Amino acid sequence: MELSRADLEILVALQENSRLTNRELAKRLGAAESTTHERLRRLVRGGVIKRFTAEIDLAALGRPMQAMIAVRLRPQSEDVVERFLRTVMDDPCVVDAIVVSGEIDVLLRVAVQSAEHLRTFAWRKVTSAKSVQSITTHLVYEYRRRPITAPP
Repeated sequence: MELSRADLEILVALQENSRLTNRELAKRLGAAESTTHERLRRLVRGGVIKRFTAEIDLAALGRPMQAMIAVRLRPQSEDVVERFLRTVMDDPCVVDAIVVSGEIDVLLRVAVQSAEHLRTFAWRKVTSAKSVQSITTHLVYEYRRRPITAPP
């Protein structure tokens, strides 16, 4: 799907605040509400917008500490990765799981109450999976996300 400048502006606006009304969106774009509504419907139908979500302040939920846990699995196979992900994804401290290439197989972003909770999760949940060869934990000092607008 080819995206116009107006489409990209809609994407940026909704990534900043997915609760914008169609009227607010149209005003921001300087376009008619009907035009904006149709563009938005086309972006959703075309699969460019997959869903509308809320960004949660993890600290407000009592989980102010975030970490990235790099997990190395052995043997390397799709089945091993799937089993590992099923093991860890049911834990509420897991925010994201990313399967990557290279020496590391999975990156987990977790949000926990304290260093003790992080240690407990890493030792009891992550390393309890038989396929885990090693883990490396990195504390997150700051997390920033920028709007995605178009292919590079």
